[in-house]
Amino acid sequence: MATQTQLFSFPLAQPAPIPMDGGTTAASAGGNGNSGPFTVPIIDPGVDVAKKTVCIKVSLSTMGNSRKVSTSQIEADADKDLLRVSKRLVDSAELKAITRFDGEIRRFLYNICLPFEIGIHLLPIAALETVEHRLRQFAEDRKRLVNAFITAYPSLCQEAAKRLRGLYNPTDYPPVEDAAREFGFSWQYVSFGVPDQLKAISREVWEQEREKAAQRMAEASAEIQVVLRESMAKLVQHMAGRLKEGPDGKPLRFKETTVSNLVEFLTNFEFRNVTDDHELQALVAEGRQLLQGVSADDLRTTGDLRTKVQQGMADIAAQLDTMLMRTGGRKFRFDEEDS
Repeated sequence: MATQTQLFSFPLAQPAPIPMDGGTTAASAGGNGNSGPFTVPIIDPGVDVAKKTVCIKVSLSTMGNSRKVSTSQIEADADKDLLRVSKRLVDSAELKAITRFDGEIRRFLYNICLPFEIGIHLLPIAALETVEHRLRQFAEDRKRLVNAFITAYPSLCQEAAKRLRGLYNPTDYPPVEDAAREFGFSWQYVSFGVPDQLKAISREVWEQEREKAAQRMAEASAEIQVVLRESMAKLVQHMAGRLKEGPDGKPLRFKETTVSNLVEFLTNFEFRNVTDDHELQALVAEGRQLLQGVSADDLRTTGDLRTKVQQGMADIAAQLDTMLMRTGGRKFRFDEEDS
């Protein structure tokens, strides 16, 4: 992530209005300071989440870079039945760059989407155009990284033969064209619900499946609320801990991510709050107010400001603890520095 000097840059630009069922608008055009997201009144939490989100399935694949090694090829003073040995096929900076980049893609989706089924994210409709644009950028950047690896691949195979020696097996290395095909990045928007065709076959089965779908969406609504509260608790408590003085009376060091991760959460919250969690929304507003116009350097160099922000974050953390205890969520204590 790029270094973020200014803690707050608001608001996040909103995409153009997107029609929903019955002509309802999910979000109004943003960036002009005159309007914000349009909130659909909640009647049923599951129905409301379904109206405010779409399901997106993202697939990432790479060439496997390890193979098992027969223990018969290994000298060891141990019971080989208890050993599991593997080898790395290539030692490639290009492949490591792809792996790191895939982590960046997953982190982007985690921070902007909401929890749902394994392999499927709930994407707030208000962020759809922003996410689509970013995924297209990711695809272009990843393609360049893959091309760099494929260009280096033949020489990497030759180097592996020299370094692995007796453990080298040429059949572990697919031809260049096949290796290139193992790298994939795609996404699609999928529907969640019950196919209408099922009603024509069996209305009873259709109604049963409709009830299951409604129950799953209601569960997702409750899970989203807890996840957002827990995420903010983790970030706020960590910042409060890092802004304290150490045992020697000197301010503790903190990384840029201690600040930027919280700022990202606060910035994205408006369109992620698809459950209309008013309690959490109030605490988000408090966090924004504390950080408005403040830079990371200000927190490092201005003692009074650091103390004010630390106390404010500690107060927000205490309120989040109370909220999580009521909802059965976990309480976080992250006083260690970011890893």
